[in-house]
Amino acid sequence: MITSHNITANSTQQFGKIWPQCVARAWQDVEFRESLKRDPVGTLREAYQFAFPQGVKVEIVEGSDELHAAPADTLRMIIPPPPSMDAQQVALTDVEKGMVNARPFSHHSFTT
Repeated sequence: MITSHNITANSTQQFGKIWPQCVARAWQDVEFRESLKRDPVGTLREAYQFAFPQGVKVEIVEGSDELHAAPADTLRMIIPPPPSMDAQQVALTDVEKGMVNARPFSHHSFTT
């Protein structure tokens, strides 16, 4: 089970800044998207110097994937389908500016 003890407020805040960048990059870079899905922990460590706390399992799926229930000890993040071109440009521009609340990304709680 993922609990607030596993993930600190600082790592939650840091991940909240990184995730929109990951989504925007995954929309544009198929190789990055596949790497993120195959090895999310390693890919995020290499690309963004972000390390999940020990014991946290991460699964990255696409919004179009058929989803089954994630195990209780797994954090599942979803890459949403890319928005229309106009909305995608706005989202990418927001991420490039470093806006914490840049959309699109959905809020995911780290606690269960």
